Parts: sequence; C-alpha cells; structure tokens
Amino acid sequence: MGKVMKHLLIAGGGFAGFWSAVSAARHARELGVRDQLKITLINRDEYLGLRPRFYEADLAGTRIPLRKWLAPLSIELVVGEIADIIPTSRHVQFMKGSTVVPDIAYDQLILATGSRQVYPDFVERGRVFSVDTFTEATTLDQHLRALVAVGFPTPASRTFAVVGGSFTGLEIVTALPSKLEHLAQSTPRFTFHLIEQAPEIGLGYPPDARLYIMERLRHLGITVHTAQQGLRHEQGCLILADKQQLPTETVIVATGFTASPLAAAFDGPRDRLGRLTVDTFLRLPAHPEVLAAGDISLAKTDPDHYAVMSCQHAMPQGRTAGHNAVSLLFNGSPLPYSQPRYRTCLDLGPEDALVTAGWERHIITTGPEAKTIKTEEILKQTISPPMDIADTLAMASPVTTL
Repeated sequence: MGKVMKHLLIAGGGFAGFWSAVSAARHARELGVRDQLKITLINRDEYLGLRPRFYEADLAGTRIPLRKWLAPLSIELVVGEIADIIPTSRHVQFMKGSTVVPDIAYDQLILATGSRQVYPDFVERGRVFSVDTFTEATTLDQHLRALVAVGFPTPASRTFAVVGGSFTGLEIVTALPSKLEHLAQSTPRFTFHLIEQAPEIGLGYPPDARLYIMERLRHLGITVHTAQQGLRHEQGCLILADKQQLPTETVIVATGFTASPLAAAFDGPRDRLGRLTVDTFLRLPAHPEVLAAGDISLAKTDPDHYAVMSCQHAMPQGRTAGHNAVSLLFNGSPLPYSQPRYRTCLDLGPEDALVTAGWERHIITTGPEAKTIKTEEILKQTISPPMDIADTLAMASPVTTL
C-alpha cells in the first residue's frame, strides 16, 4: 500500500499564499516528510501579481508565472475561483469559469485570499478605475491609450482625478504625469486632482513628512482637495463637497481595502476591515486546522502593533504560516510570528520617494536616493522571488520574520 498523504491547501496565490507554499515545501524537506505531504495552491490565474507595481507606467513585468517556481517544488497549482469554504467538513467549493468542480478536501488550510478595493457608494462603478488587480490596472492602461489615440479632444479627457489620498492614491497620482508621457508621443496640458475626505493628506505621517509630500504634489502640479465628504459622480462629472465640478473621463479610486469575503466562512472576531483575528502562530482560534496570512489576517507584529495590509507583512506571514502548517501536520512545534521592524517607502513620481522608519514614520531619506531604494531594492528585488529555486527556498525561511 502507498503512504497516506496529508493535504495542505493554500487558498490564494498572492504574496502570502506564494510564500506559504514555498515555505511549506522547504520545511517538509527539512523534516524529511515531503513524500508524505501534498501541497496545493488555488489561485484565480497562473500568476503572482506584484500588486505594489500596478500603478507603474509600464505593466510589463508586474506579474510572474507561478508554475516557474511551484512546479520544481512539486506544488500543485489549481486555477479557478473559490466559491466557498466549509470548515466543518474541511472542504473547499471550487469553480472553474462557470463550472462547479468537485470539492477539494484538506487536512490543513492556509487562508491567504487577501483583500480587495473598496468602491465608495458615490461613484458610478462602471465608469471609474483602480489598480487593485492586474486586470483593473490593464483596463486603466487601455483607457489611457484610447485617450491618446483620439488626442485628448476635450477638457474632460485631459482631466484626471484620484479619489483617496492614501499611500496607494499618492503613488497613483504622482505616477500619472510620467505614465501619460510614457504612453503619448506628445502631451497636451493635463490637469491632475487628488481628492481626500480627511482634513489633510498623509495623516499617517508626522508633520515633516506630510510637508514633504505636499511640496512634491505642488511641484508636480497636482491640485489637492481635502475635507471632501459627500462627493457625487454623475454623468462624467465629479462633484465635490464644496460644489466644485470636475468634468473628467478618468476617475481612479484608491479608497482603501477590505478583507476577502471568504473570511465570512469562519467563526471568530475580526476588525473593521474584516480581517480575522489569529493567534501568535497565525491560527484561527475557532479553527485550529486553519492558518491565515496576509491581508485577511489580523496579526500582531509585536506587543503594541498589528500588521497592515501590505506585502512587507504578507510575505513574512506567509513564510511563517507555511512552516507552521507543516509543523502542525507532523506533530512539530510551530513558530510565533513576529515582525518588529517596520518601514514605508512612498513613491512620489519621477526621481523622488519618501522612506520612513518605525511606526512613527520618521524620515530616513528622500529624493533620488529614496527613489532608488523604492525601484531597485523594493520593487525589483524584495517583492520578487529570486530566479534560482534554491535561493527562493532559502528566502522562504520564517527566520526572516524574527
């Protein structure tokens, strides 16, 4: 008789899911149980989307083929949408296109289905854009190319509005001028607007950092509208709370994220973003056979702080979750998740960025030096797995979270 295989199922192929899978394969090899463990990763497509890069002028290279890394590690990739998860029977209901396929059973589940863009009620959903997914970023890119093709014939076609002055909104709006230059041979005079409901832009930053951000926005010619609650979006016109009307064909939403709706399948407390509370080992207290990592997980990085929805927390959580899932399946000792180091690197357009350290976000560097850190270190190296499989396995060690 053949060996009875245990099944580790990973739901979601983003940063947390990808690193969960590789870390699980790595730890199973360490324990000498790789031939007793089946690892399956479910994702909506065959790519790891480098989500923090979807605002860039050129989308080439902003996603990578999962099979290139998973196949050499004997990790099965199943492509399709998860319709539901039934924790009582440890089954996942799965759809491929519009076809329901047989349920997938698991012994241990890593929930890594991430988050999604929140669309505010005031927008006409089919007439706004986002860069939440590669598909949505591509739709925006195609829209801009269509405007280029007709030569931006109206003031509305030359007016661009980003709703949401968050981290993502700031990166989108400061990248737009160079993105349009990238797409068009010659560009007319554009108008850029950043609209935020809070009284200031960048409230998560200290005063000196907020001042730097505002100076950069002014330098790029971006008009900032704050305290804008009660917006309306009607017939191609954005109507602000102060009654100012912005006729525009391009409204880009960056109004925050909420956890994947699949979190609703599980019992237990969650925060206002829908993230599931986990213990120090990233397990769901009401479902010990389930670990959660990434944007769907409400995990403490240290005694005083919770992780934010970002790849810098999703990747280490994935490494810890993959390691711990294997440990729990084979009677090992799981490792606590910890990540006391925190920094941000905010892209602010051509040759500029803002790097901060700590939860207080003290400025470390700005300008071209910060831009190099953002583009060369973070976007091209840190968030992309190494081309060599052995190097990827080494990077999958949960030690990197400590």
